Amino acid sequence: MDGSTFARRLLDRRVARRVLHAMRDYRDSTALVFDRDAERQVVFETMDWDHPGRQKYWSRNNSHIAKSVPLEDALTEDPIQVMFNGSVGAMRPLAELLRGQARVHAASEGEVLEYSVLMTEYVHRDFTLVDVTSPEATKGHALAWRAEQMGLSPDEVMAIGDNFNDLEMLEFAGTPVVMGNSVEELKARGWHVTGHQNEAGVAQAIDRFILRSANSRA
Repeated sequence: MDGSTFARRLLDRRVARRVLHAMRDYRDSTALVFDRDAERQVVFETMDWDHPGRQKYWSRNNSHIAKSVPLEDALTEDPIQVMFNGSVGAMRPLAELLRGQARVHAASEGEVLEYSVLMTEYVHRDFTLVDVTSPEATKGHALAWRAEQMGLSPDEVMAIGDNFNDLEMLEFAGTPVVMGNSVEELKARGWHVTGHQNEAGVAQAIDRFILRSANSRA
């Protein structure tokens, strides 16, 4: 609330460069995202911003978007992520390909993850985001880290999610809740399902699992 930064976990620019090189066939769907206050937060090389899945993003953020040819030249600092976006059919195999290349051998630690791959999929829009981040820059890792800081066990944590990038966070929480508009794969996990986003599903979950619980203890 006071603007303090609790943590900042960026993707090593050398890893980002390797990802760009390995996935150069997807360059027209690729952008770099940086932790900057003003311009050049999002940098692309070639991108069809008239694509229906990208138009709203462009209209909201075009003042923060810049172009770099080649995209690698923008890596003057560590980015937050390498972001890929496109149709569901194109992004699913890309995500699998990235996951298959994420592990590297470190002499002292065995196999380690160079990066995490997070996918957010909107089948009804035929649009998917694939984010390549630092292994520690995931919702699940952040939630576990913050809970430990606050002295909370997983049983004392509720998490609410609706897409694949929420999976690790939901698996950590003692009370995982899935939105009514969630992807079907999360609903199939047997977790609590709350209302749709248009039905105040988050408020329903807070009322059910937090407020009622607090009132019963009182």
